[in-house]
Amino acid sequence: MTTGVQAAEADARGRLVIHERVVRKIAEQAAAAVAGRTEQATVWERLGRRRLPHASARVLGRHVRVEVEVSAPGGRALPDLAATVRDAIAREVGELTGLTVDRVDVRVAAVAPYRPPPEAEPLPAAGRPAAPGIARKAGLLVALLLVALGVAGLYDALVQGDVVDGRKLVEPLLEWLDGLEPQDWMVPAGIAVALAGLALVLAALWPRPRRSLPVAARTGVFATRGAVEELTVDSAAGHGGVLDASARARRRGVRVRVLTDGEPETPAEVRQGVTERLARLARTPKVRVGARRKERR
Repeated sequence: MTTGVQAAEADARGRLVIHERVVRKIAEQAAAAVAGRTEQATVWERLGRRRLPHASARVLGRHVRVEVEVSAPGGRALPDLAATVRDAIAREVGELTGLTVDRVDVRVAAVAPYRPPPEAEPLPAAGRPAAPGIARKAGLLVALLLVALGVAGLYDALVQGDVVDGRKLVEPLLEWLDGLEPQDWMVPAGIAVALAGLALVLAALWPRPRRSLPVAARTGVFATRGAVEELTVDSAAGHGGVLDASARARRRGVRVRVLTDGEPETPAEVRQGVTERLARLARTPKVRVGARRKERR
């Protein structure tokens, strides 16, 4: 039993048989022209996944139905892609085979990652991260004072309701404040409170410290000082004449302390190695090496 379709030609010279495999190949080529093809880079991908687009066709007389699986390019609307693939398959199959395409079912089996065109401008680089500023400590202090005041008010409410035994805390304080009269100590106290308020305002407006170091990249990559110190220690400890190493990184320089076996060339070689290791930073920091010889007993 053949799976093809037999179409009588207009004359009596013979018959034209179009196999379903032919329709499938035409549909896959039409879909690939719109959605592209997926490539399997490894042997496991070739064995585990079939290449897309993949089509199947069923021919009944002069009519055909097609099902196709495609991979959608990243950044493209799936309904629009499916409609374009459907129109392309119906047009190509109809023109090349003369069959009537009754139905084209499109299934999106994968979505490729979005890749911007080469001429597209890259996204703006990320801003340099900032560490928590002084306002964080001031806000924490104010929050603790408010919590303490709330706990004292709750305690007074429990005492007032005879739930617990004890003396009230807030009420005596309010009575003491209500009975205050102008005194000499209020002037320096008022100045101190005003200065504290001014300090809180400055803490809120003061720029937060930036303790990370920028890496030479277009997308905004930053290394923390701790990461720079670890790289420095790793580079210094890799030297054969270094027995122990520690580092302290700052914005413009790195201080390295090493314990050596006494070779005079070791500090200079450590400085050169650390400088080369940190060359990926946007600004290569100045490396200072302090060497100490191991005491011999």
